[in-house]
Amino acid sequence: MKTNINQLFAALTIASASISFTACSSDNDDSSNVIDKTDVTTLTDAEALALADNALFEYYHKAFGLSFIVETFTSKTHSFEGPESADGPLISRHELTPENVYFVNRWYNKNSAVANANTAIEKITAATGVSEQTKQVAIARAKLARALGYHVLVRLWGEVPLYTTSDGDTKTRASIDDVYTQIVKDLEEAAQGLPATATLPSVPTKAAAYGLLSRVYLDWGSNPLTYDQLNAIKDQKQDPTPSYNTARLQKVVEYADKVTGYQLDRNFASIFGKANEATKDEKILTFVHDGDAVGTGNHQVHCSWTFGFNVDQENHLSPAQDSQLAAWDKADQRRDVSYIDSLFDSVGDSVALFRAPRTLPRYGKFVDVGGPEGPNESFKLNDLDRIELRYAEILLNKAEALVLLNRAEEATPLINQLRERAYGNSNHNLKSVTLKDVKNEWGLEFVYEQKEWFNLARWKDVVKDLETVAQNEYFDDSYAVAGLKGRNGQVVNEFFAKTYKHLHAKYENRQAKYYRFPIPVGKSGEDLGIRPQNPGF
Repeated sequence: MKTNINQLFAALTIASASISFTACSSDNDDSSNVIDKTDVTTLTDAEALALADNALFEYYHKAFGLSFIVETFTSKTHSFEGPESADGPLISRHELTPENVYFVNRWYNKNSAVANANTAIEKITAATGVSEQTKQVAIARAKLARALGYHVLVRLWGEVPLYTTSDGDTKTRASIDDVYTQIVKDLEEAAQGLPATATLPSVPTKAAAYGLLSRVYLDWGSNPLTYDQLNAIKDQKQDPTPSYNTARLQKVVEYADKVTGYQLDRNFASIFGKANEATKDEKILTFVHDGDAVGTGNHQVHCSWTFGFNVDQENHLSPAQDSQLAAWDKADQRRDVSYIDSLFDSVGDSVALFRAPRTLPRYGKFVDVGGPEGPNESFKLNDLDRIELRYAEILLNKAEALVLLNRAEEATPLINQLRERAYGNSNHNLKSVTLKDVKNEWGLEFVYEQKEWFNLARWKDVVKDLETVAQNEYFDDSYAVAGLKGRNGQVVNEFFAKTYKHLHAKYENRQAKYYRFPIPVGKSGEDLGIRPQNPGF
């Protein structure tokens, strides 16, 4: 059945309404300006670029919501945003329905990016008054946005409707291979039209398209589960056996090698923070966030540092364990950037300790510790730019593909680049690497950067990961009831009783069906008419 994009996405946005900094659940409010869809053939260069950037804006402006899926739906992170019946905690406990706002809005935003890209490509292609150079760049940006949107959609939901025109079919699910074929086509064509260099990492370049191609081919080359394959194992409490497509893995290496002119920033901390947004040694593609005043805040900040130095308030997103921090080599400079377990509060003139028995550490990468406002204010401003792609990912994409191609000797120096940056010397270099080593480096390098579940799904480790919560200290039954003593000898507070509850829910609800998420309802609760629903939902 054909459904006009204008009907399905009646409120595609140019700019979204203001979001209150007090709650990530503001993701549920998306009062938006309607894009003018009249047939216009006369555009200026600036208008053509704005049309393309509308698609990119739709892709990223509420990208923080991805954290509630790709971080929270793992053993490492939980959500205590609001009451236990709220959408964040429901995902954290693996109690999923199509009505969950984080699924509804991710589906909406990514499809909005696709729809805006389709409209932009059609209008810019037909437009007069636009220079050929601008037309080429604008269409390339729109295709990049469409590819980004579809890649999130296919990874979260598998077979999704595939439409590349403004009157395309938005109900019929296309095969995973067809979706990936379109993503690759868009990125290859985007690479042709984008500039070779740019002064800021927020301007898409050929390197961004090539780097995204390495990401896409790594996922596609790891043979994502089809609907039928998943349906056959949906109730099992074990993962499927991994398999690979060697031709696609070779493409990972090919496109990673096309990303030139970048290097690892020797100081890991200087990748992040307000003062470093324009630096581009390592950052290949970023997206600008101006803060909540215009509804475009980066809630990766807010959700991980929701109440600042208030140790006793429950963050919207929080590590579910402290064991990784405890086991992490203190000589690795990534450790104290990735987690905050103590921090000086200039207002309170004291050091806040984010530790048991009161709480767990905070995610630290998007707390602007060294910025002009400092950590006391950064949780409200949310104006740190979002990092979509950095050079460390290119190295890991290539290393993983090489290991899977039985070329581990070529992967070793790539992993050692990351380890030398981490330690400041070569004393911790590996003599050889295995897939386990590559997975470990992903985990150390990209804490809270919206990679975790995507990686687990690619590795076919989703169920295995959830089983590991049984080794978590706070899984022990002694933490079940607030007011009693836990195994660590300390009185259990409400935070750790809730942690216990979430860990047990993750463990008990582990099933293979969670390689996909439920196709959501529409923004007004309507059935989108997409059949069949994903297995198990």
